[in-house]
Amino acid sequence: MRAFIAVPVPGAPESSSTASTLDHLTLHFLGEFHPDLVAPLAERLAPAVAARPAFDLTIEGVGAFPTRAQPRIVWRGVGAGREELVRLALDVRQAVIAAGIPVDIAPFVPHLTLFRVRSANDAARARALLDGRTPAPAPTRLAVSEVDLVESQLRPTGAEHRVLVQFPLAERPG
Repeated sequence: MRAFIAVPVPGAPESSSTASTLDHLTLHFLGEFHPDLVAPLAERLAPAVAARPAFDLTIEGVGAFPTRAQPRIVWRGVGAGREELVRLALDVRQAVIAAGIPVDIAPFVPHLTLFRVRSANDAARARALLDGRTPAPAPTRLAVSEVDLVESQLRPTGAEHRVLVQFPLAERPG
């Protein structure tokens, strides 16, 4: 199976996803992943995630991969709460390593994918958004209280996501 670990983003209206997808901030992409590894990974992820308190973050601005000049993926970034999200992603990566799963060494870039550039219309839409002719979506505040292990099945209509295991963060300090 193909899988990733992410923070769910409920009701992100600016995404172009369908009802069968899950809007999310990916913390770690696992890629092809054997189902027998779900339990050992969950044993490592549960305490790592539970050690971090819940927090808020703000999804804002726009950017593109690989570059703004040659966009293939257009995304929104993370403003407030970025530091907490990066620390959470590092803890998740350590749990993945401890479970004996190979990791990609690419740096973590917190983002929420808006759309992929697959056509001339997508490219025009990306240019307009990235150069400011189309206003960026308003900032969105998100309460981060869980991390999900998600299976991703690629279909002709796009990826379909299914949450396999949810891991709650600790209560907010009071």
